[in-house]
Amino acid sequence: MPYRMISKRRNLLTNEIDSVTVVTLMRGLRGDLLMRLAAWRGAGLGLVLAALIIGGCSAPEAPAPERPALRFAHNLWPGYFPITLARELGYYAREGVAVELIYTEDTEPQIADFIAGKYDGMALPIGSLIVAGSHHPDIRVVYAIDESAGGDAVVAKPAITSIAKLRGKVLGAKLGGFGELFVERMLEAGGLTRAEVTLINTDSNLVPDQLRAGVIDAGQAWEPYVSRVVKAGGRVLYTSRETPGLIIDTLQFRAAVLRERPEDVRAFLRAILRAVEHWLAHPEEDNAIIAQALAIPLGEVQPLGLKLLSLADNRRAFDRNAPTSLYQSARAYVDFYIRTGSLGRLPDLDALIDPSFLPAE
Repeated sequence: MPYRMISKRRNLLTNEIDSVTVVTLMRGLRGDLLMRLAAWRGAGLGLVLAALIIGGCSAPEAPAPERPALRFAHNLWPGYFPITLARELGYYAREGVAVELIYTEDTEPQIADFIAGKYDGMALPIGSLIVAGSHHPDIRVVYAIDESAGGDAVVAKPAITSIAKLRGKVLGAKLGGFGELFVERMLEAGGLTRAEVTLINTDSNLVPDQLRAGVIDAGQAWEPYVSRVVKAGGRVLYTSRETPGLIIDTLQFRAAVLRERPEDVRAFLRAILRAVEHWLAHPEEDNAIIAQALAIPLGEVQPLGLKLLSLADNRRAFDRNAPTSLYQSARAYVDFYIRTGSLGRLPDLDALIDPSFLPAE
């Protein structure tokens, strides 16, 4: 309110307001304070009421700027479906955090975009994270969403009925990623060495078509691509049931996001944990919701060959002394990548793995 208007009102109050008017204006006040105000007159009263008027006419506080949505990327691995389910069930909104989800079948460009800062967070297997973290040490793991227990596999043409029959054959795998170590474990189990097969670089979503076209004789893949190969007549030679603790899928954010928006990240994780619990309790209902949201066949939604991890599972996964912890899995990949030349420097696992964002009990 302009000063000149306040001055005129102050004069009016000084000269004309009587005790009855004061009582009327101050009817919201009680007790002896009301009586004292009613008794005050003259300049003192005018000053009091002018101060109250000025306070009442002050401009309202500007609303806090709206926070941008957390941008989070993932592929179509079923273990990541609770991320989408949390959105569809309204859990992000209930937690007060806006989330924009980006998903695709092609993981490699997603990783490049994440490292370039185009996403705030991303879902990755711990083995792929180690490589990404070596190029961008600003990444932090904050949650383990699932453990592969059969959902990752090496699949092959119908004629290849055992691991031993891969000798001399072309085997596709994601080289420099978690799939390469998984394939090496399979070869060891079958009594073969890397030198006895031809390894070529490929991605899981390409394996069904490459098998059909004869580009590869076998390939490392995950669901839903494993099921697609089997439906086309292919065979499963080896699965992640044989490698407990090796393939753990994690959620990670850039460190700057964690510093600037810690409560949003915690809200994001609480929503996902609720979605995991809801999916386990209502599988048929949630399968239909996920299939519609991602525009994928209903049969590819079911969490085949994986274990969705609870909060208690996460506490064990972030315990460095647990036999199947993230630390143990990460060290296995670090040793492998250094030996094969995929990793140029040792990552700081204490900085990389951050348990402080796990939801409270």
